[in-house]
Order: sequence, then C-alpha cells, then structure tokens
Amino acid sequence: MFDAFATEYDFAASLQSQNDFFTKNLSASKGAALDIGCGSGILAFELAQYYDNVVAVDLSAKMLAIASQKRSAPNIEYLQMDASELAIDRQFDLIVSAGTFHQLPNLPAALSELKKLLKPQGKIVFLDNISEGETPATICYIVGAVRDFIPDCSTYGVRKALRLLRFRLSPSWLKYLASSRYLSERQFKKNYSRCFPGCYFVKLDGFMGVIWEYL
Repeated sequence: MFDAFATEYDFAASLQSQNDFFTKNLSASKGAALDIGCGSGILAFELAQYYDNVVAVDLSAKMLAIASQKRSAPNIEYLQMDASELAIDRQFDLIVSAGTFHQLPNLPAALSELKKLLKPQGKIVFLDNISEGETPATICYIVGAVRDFIPDCSTYGVRKALRLLRFRLSPSWLKYLASSRYLSERQFKKNYSRCFPGCYFVKLDGFMGVIWEYL
C-alpha cells in the first residue's frame, strides 16, 4: 500500500523525523544495525553515521527506490523483505523499527524471531503507534490534519504545510490509516514485556517506545 504514496510519505517523514529517540538509545557496540520497515531510509541513513554496517528492510519497492536514490551510503544495504518473514542469517548490535509493527498479522511470533537476530549485549529500540481505539474513525484524521495546518505553517512555512495537508487528506493515505490496527497502551506493554522481560517504555504523544538490552 505504501507504493501509492511513497514520494509524499518521504516528504512528510523528512519533516517529522523521530530519529532523536533512536540516536539517544544506541547500543554500546557499533558494529551492525538492522532497521525494520525502513521506508525511504531516513533512520537507516542516520544510523550509518554511527554503525559500521546497516541493513535496512522494507516491503515497499518504491520506498526502497527512494531510499537508494536519496540516502545511499557504502555501509547501508537496502533489502525488500516482509518484516514477518525476515530471511537474514546474521546478528546485530542494534535492531530498530519505527511505526511498522502494528501492521504485522502475528506480532508475538515476529518479535520472537527478531529476538534471535540480536547479539548478546545488543539492544532493541522500537517505536510504534498506540491508540485506545483499535482503528480510529477517518474523520479523526481529517480533523487532526486541518487542526495542525496553522501550527505547521509556523513550523515549516506555508508551502510545506500545504503539501503536508494535501498528503494527510489524500485518499490513499486515509485508506491506509483506515486499514491500520493499533494496540492500546496496556496491550502494547503486555505484548512487548512478554517477549522482552525487563524492557522499559517511553510514551511520545501517540507513540510508545520500547527499549531492551540483551544482557
């Protein structure tokens, strides 16, 4: 589905990067990092400044094409792959993901497989959407986009704010949002705590971050 709006998603994500959450929680060893659901490579490109090697996977061919065009580096490898069926035969010091796991049909199974890809003393840092309603009504997103327009004008300028508004109100983006299924904060903590005992959580607006070290 992301192929339908890859260019505009990259524009929006570039404006609203959440890279700081990840760069503040890097692993001690900086050998290899894995970015799951890398999209257009914004986070992967940032991680490549810190790690010797970065593997970045996504299901969308168009997202990966943008990543390869705009954010290539000698130490980044972009791969087209389903996050539910990762075929990777190596381990990593850091595994990250932003806004991806709510799309997976069997989250517990996926998390268990991911855990096998982490090196001892490695670190997992995930950030994903949460919502008290499994699928918020489309009108909520429309109202939110209109509400944010004036603040966005102040932050990004009128031209960029208008482009951002058009993207948020586009049929393809609203269709994607209507198909999404989110965990509540309680469900999120239950699922991740079960797979990563001793992990801790950070709440960021409509997102929940989870951090776990393999000691």
